[in-house]
Amino acid sequence: MSSARPLRLKTEEVARADKAIAEVLPVARLWVDNSLSHLDGTYDYLVPQHLDSAVRAGVRVGLNFAGREVEGLVLERLDVTSFAGLKMISSVLSPFVVAPPQLISLIKVACQRWLAHPYDIIRSAIPPRVASVDKKAPVIESVCTMKSGRGQGFSYIHIQPSENAIAKIAEFAKEKLKLGSVLLIVPEERELRRLSDLLGGDAIVLSASLSRTDRYCNYLTALSEKNKLVIGTRSAIFASPSDLRTLIVFREISESLYEPRTPGWNVRDLSLLRSTNEGLDLYFAGYSPSSEIGKLIDERKAKFVSKRNRLKVTNHPSANGELLPGRIFSSIRTALASGPVLFLVPRKGYASSLMCKKCRNIALCECGGKLSRTGVNEAANCVHCGVKANLHKCKWCGSASMVLLGRGAERHAEEIGRAFPGYPVLYSNSQKPIETQDGQPALVISTAGMVPRVANGYSAVILLEGDSFFSFADLRAQERARESFFEAASHVSPKGEIVTVIDSSHPITAALTQWSPVTMAARELSERREVALPPYTRAVLLETESKDATGIIAGIRKAVFDRRLPSSVSAFGPSQSSGDLSRILLTCDISQSDAFLSFLHEFIRHRAVTKKSKIFLRVDPYSLSS
Repeated sequence: MSSARPLRLKTEEVARADKAIAEVLPVARLWVDNSLSHLDGTYDYLVPQHLDSAVRAGVRVGLNFAGREVEGLVLERLDVTSFAGLKMISSVLSPFVVAPPQLISLIKVACQRWLAHPYDIIRSAIPPRVASVDKKAPVIESVCTMKSGRGQGFSYIHIQPSENAIAKIAEFAKEKLKLGSVLLIVPEERELRRLSDLLGGDAIVLSASLSRTDRYCNYLTALSEKNKLVIGTRSAIFASPSDLRTLIVFREISESLYEPRTPGWNVRDLSLLRSTNEGLDLYFAGYSPSSEIGKLIDERKAKFVSKRNRLKVTNHPSANGELLPGRIFSSIRTALASGPVLFLVPRKGYASSLMCKKCRNIALCECGGKLSRTGVNEAANCVHCGVKANLHKCKWCGSASMVLLGRGAERHAEEIGRAFPGYPVLYSNSQKPIETQDGQPALVISTAGMVPRVANGYSAVILLEGDSFFSFADLRAQERARESFFEAASHVSPKGEIVTVIDSSHPITAALTQWSPVTMAARELSERREVALPPYTRAVLLETESKDATGIIAGIRKAVFDRRLPSSVSAFGPSQSSGDLSRILLTCDISQSDAFLSFLHEFIRHRAVTKKSKIFLRVDPYSLSS
């Protein structure tokens, strides 16, 4: 009599089936979201048989890493591996290929350029998954492949006077759709809204302002559909339409196109890398190029596309610090007879600081920050900590009399309104922007980048306190001021007048007259080259605990002496940052930057492995002082 076989639980059968490995290409190589800067390489995992068809390059998977269930991104499937004892992939988080080959390639290049962990880039590049979208959307079987084409180089399209910049780049983008999909990046949400309104349903929008569901849906649509116009803000630079042919970046000079989170990449440099890698046609458009693009124009690596113009520009320097020089009044009155007059001002608020009238000391908060005033009847508040201060007496001499320093836009509006009574006064800033003005005579006061649009332009554009625009204490001050002046001046009507209130010898007046920022930019580049400043050097800003700063600088200098670092490497600092942190600035000649960055990457990894204090790092930050 035969004996009955022992019963086996169903769960045991499932468990045994789950351990079966894929027969073809059983190994998946992937990046792992492990949150550890020194573990930024690739890892090999086995592919279970039951997930074989779903585990594809570019798909997000779940896996066990150091006892934690984390996310991974599949890079490729392999037949063999040099590692033993591999773990299995736990699950497929989404069936969609969210990282096509060209995006994986771009992330690799970005990691090398900004010394980043892959997932620091992925978090910006790929929107978080939404389960409801994954369930409803059809799985895309085809995956776009790397392009081998060759772009036509780089061009900078200079916005012309009285030209609607957003309308121009929208039309230009639509023309380029004949060649394939187009990716258009703008720095600000308000510009994206205007662009979206112009294009209507013809464009796919990618922006952090969208709901999580809409952003993920739009991202998947951009990946799957062809001959599409994709528009977006900073992170949209990673969008990868299957037939992408043209990349357009508007106002690449803007700080908004710099990622504030680690590792601090920027759209301009990413677009240059992407154009080279993928063979894309790359166009920058704006009012004035950054120093980096100016260098490419100067070296004839980028073409500057502009038209000859000669504008009516007059200069009225301020002799004794007055807001409106005497000779400017007649120009403003004449302009008001036919339309609105724009006044560009350097600062928002009411007064940037307060000073004791008696002892001339600047009023300070308990934290050491300067006290400012946001309105005529507002209490003074600290520019650092924001605490309001009921300032009745100077803490140095006891005097109750305070002097307002540094006019803000609200004070400008107050004084200009008194000088020209009977006209409405409009004030546009980033907190309360005015999108349009009806073209009727009015006094329009605006901070940089917030100018209301007028259908036929302003009768006059007055650029106030020009010296203040150019005197901010950071490396970008000159190019930022130049862009602000050209952007504001572009709103003048064809027969209108531009007035600069700045020292008569300043080159900005001549640059506006000829509508050419390039000559002025070339002069600044020449000065930067002489003193080895960016863009002729690669700059790295380190922030570390103050107790370690001196030792790090000594180590960097010793590495230069021992020839482990290029001879052009210089270390500056340390300077006090926030709390108990200190800041160190490292620079290196651009031609030796690869070896410089490679050394720093290994240095950061070694500190992490030996569990030393963390270093916060920025490669080529927007500002070298923050």
